Amino acid sequence: QNLVYVFTMVNRIPINYPQSLYNPTKPYENRDPRLSLYILYNNSVLRGENIKTEAGGGINAKDSIPQSTRTGYYLRKLVREDVNLNPVGPSAKDHYNMHMRYTELFLIYAEAANEAWGPEGTGAHAYSSKDVLRAIRKRGGIKQPDLYLNSISSKEEMRKLIRNERRIELCFEGFRFWDLRRWKEDLTNPAKGVNINGNNYTVVQVEDRKYDNSYMIYGPLPDTEVLKYNALIQNKGW
Repeated sequence: QNLVYVFTMVNRIPINYPQSLYNPTKPYENRDPRLSLYILYNNSVLRGENIKTEAGGGINAKDSIPQSTRTGYYLRKLVREDVNLNPVGPSAKDHYNMHMRYTELFLIYAEAANEAWGPEGTGAHAYSSKDVLRAIRKRGGIKQPDLYLNSISSKEEMRKLIRNERRIELCFEGFRFWDLRRWKEDLTNPAKGVNINGNNYTVVQVEDRKYDNSYMIYGPLPDTEVLKYNALIQNKGW
């Protein structure tokens, strides 16, 4: 649920803004198109099957059997829907592990450009942070003109938007934990899910995140390395 909240409405405005027209009784309608591409939510269709995560939704409903979702959501991103695991007539497809994403390079540039020159500065290059983010959001299905992006004028506002775009574009690819650490953001926010009963959507806590922000931003040095060199000091807290 934490991730679902950060997808904007189709009008490009974050859901916590009144002008976004977000409807909490229909939380998946008129959202950023990437939400339905990356996440299976209640009443999503996968391979012709209507996935019900709401109460009474069968084996796909939240917590209905041990293998069911604990959050009210399933992963869609990175899943090949043309693979058949039926032992009677299985079909195999190639899977490619990503080592570096093209989009990641642009997000790195956007982040660095904003810190160096602000939202619209280009330095010696042809593109500003805004230019790059506009292209990424347009490719993701955000209709143009992107009024919300255009309204941003400060480095701080742009930094917040870039970090949100990284969270969306790179979700489920192993970036988020490391991003939070390098930004020195809070690591203790619990993972949340949703219980759905009719038009009632109740956010629930699924799992604690037990990190101590006072020292867990940095990991421990291996004891073997500390023992080899007595001038090497172990990181605080470890």
